[in-house]
Amino acid sequence: MNRNEKVARRISQILTRLNQGQRLKVQDLLEEFGISERTCERDFERLDFLDWEEKGRGFYKLDCKKSGFLTEEDIVRFANFASISMLLPEIDKDFFAEKLTQSVKVKGVNYEDIQNKKKDFLLVSECIKSNQNISFYYCKSGQKEGKFYKLSPYSLINKNGIWYVIGTDSDKQKTFCFTQMQKITPLNEHFVPNETLLEQIKSNDSISYGNQLKEIVVQVSPFASPYFKRRNLLPNQELVHKLDDGGLLLSCKNVNELDVVPLVQYWIPHLTIISPKELQDKMEQRLQSYLNQSGGNR
Repeated sequence: MNRNEKVARRISQILTRLNQGQRLKVQDLLEEFGISERTCERDFERLDFLDWEEKGRGFYKLDCKKSGFLTEEDIVRFANFASISMLLPEIDKDFFAEKLTQSVKVKGVNYEDIQNKKKDFLLVSECIKSNQNISFYYCKSGQKEGKFYKLSPYSLINKNGIWYVIGTDSDKQKTFCFTQMQKITPLNEHFVPNETLLEQIKSNDSISYGNQLKEIVVQVSPFASPYFKRRNLLPNQELVHKLDDGGLLLSCKNVNELDVVPLVQYWIPHLTIISPKELQDKMEQRLQSYLNQSGGNR
């Protein structure tokens, strides 16, 4: 078992107990795992992105109301993320030194392998920190030909396992899939960040900036409601109303339809878009078209 695997296993055990609401005593952990106090501190530094009710002075306890319930799969993913055993093994110190600030934000815990683009990742990250413009060649999915772009990069974000670069192109907010960016070059130009956009990126679950809807209201069936009560599964999820039958009305504010519609489709028939109604109609039309096409190909 290598170092990262040991760290992941140890953190997995710690997370399991925290998830059960236990108040962990540092001295007990030192004796159980045979580690130094500094190693134990490092473990909790790696978990700094969690919501804490008690932290330091020899004890740690999660704020379960904010953190929600973690499944066994969640715990394994968080532990692997904390140890960075597969994602960025050689730059874990730098990665966590930033404490997941605006230059690198994680919004998902399933990761694509970007080891072969590590130099580009570090280059973009440095340009974000120094407010330096970049140029790159980009070919959109489904297109044969791409083109060169110039971007003022604001953030590297991992959403559902995929890395994205968010920035502005001639003051227009844009999002690019990192692995599709080629020939990335730093330019001898610097920009002044838009503080409003920085705050949006920091607080918003959406990655589709510039084309957001003010609000999308989703109805959740009684069967699925416990999952959405346990933790937020929709972007920018807020509870609007608990229905008499046990269902929920949830609001997603300042999101792009592409952030919500695929999730609603995944949960069919337990989720329905109530407002704006045209989103539900458009989704149903697409599904009907798919069924008609699929039926004709049999």
